[in-house]
Amino acid sequence: MKNNIFPWLVPALRELDSRRGALPHALLIQGRTGLGKTALALAFAQGLLCERPGEGERPCGACEGCLWFSQGNHPDFRLIQPEALDESPEPDAESRRRDAEAASRQIRIDQIRDVQALLAIGTHRRGLRVVLIRPAEALNVAASNALLKSLEEPPPSTVFLLVSSSPDRLLPTVRSRCQRVSVAPAPAADAVPWLTARGVSDPEAALAYAANAPLAVLEEAEQRPARDALIRALASGQRDALALVDLCQSAGPARAVAWLQKWVADLVLARVASRARYHLRELPALRALAGAVALEPLLRLGRSLGASAAVAQHPLNARLFLEATFIGYTQLWEARHA
Repeated sequence: MKNNIFPWLVPALRELDSRRGALPHALLIQGRTGLGKTALALAFAQGLLCERPGEGERPCGACEGCLWFSQGNHPDFRLIQPEALDESPEPDAESRRRDAEAASRQIRIDQIRDVQALLAIGTHRRGLRVVLIRPAEALNVAASNALLKSLEEPPPSTVFLLVSSSPDRLLPTVRSRCQRVSVAPAPAADAVPWLTARGVSDPEAALAYAANAPLAVLEEAEQRPARDALIRALASGQRDALALVDLCQSAGPARAVAWLQKWVADLVLARVASRARYHLRELPALRALAGAVALEPLLRLGRSLGASAAVAQHPLNARLFLEATFIGYTQLWEARHA
């Protein structure tokens, strides 16, 4: 993992390294999804556990600590995450799919208790011990309360690294016992060359759409044709809700709702400030569409889409769910001209 850090994370890694002189017992690494916060936490953890760190406290990559860390079996490092994020050793694809569906998306109390049992004994390498929890917002209430006890009475030589895209969902008492390190959105100067090297077409527009989160660009790459087709239809003024659903149904309800949320957010921005955040090239179309509808219905739809996004992962009927969502969108103009 030596020097294996995304270029836009270098400032955040330097900030983390600056805490080493008075290393806190808990750090909360926060920032939007798609920036690589877990990679940042892992790089910092390896640096803490390296036995022969080089210039700038970077891990050497060759000592026993680094070798164990890179192989995933360092005795003084623990990763706590939901079961749904664990890699299954089962080779059968169908079994993996069933296991993933059954796996918990929460971090449970027994996972915290297992780590607490480990913390009751000394470190194996007579150095630091690092516990990485990601995403921290996946801690359920019981697990959060159990973790809080360790944060209130931190074991010696132990550092907790909490990674979160939604720190407001953590218990306030957990947040208050962590020093925060915020990961900023990736500057285009760092992210665009990185995306170009990975074959992303029109990386500037893709980065803007992903709110300057490069890893989100790669995650969405497979679905980009469906998204682009939907945006073209929306920009052309398509009013047929069923046709709009046909364009994005293959991407799944969660993605489709997220795409529509960004489009409506830009309609609001075009209406009030004549600009866009996500769809820069569609700004003329956004202005024309926004000018034909009142602001209050747009804001109301934005709130409705927020509620839809909360249940979009598992709707009872994906097709009907999307149809209702896009009907709500197309009715904006029907109400205007009724």
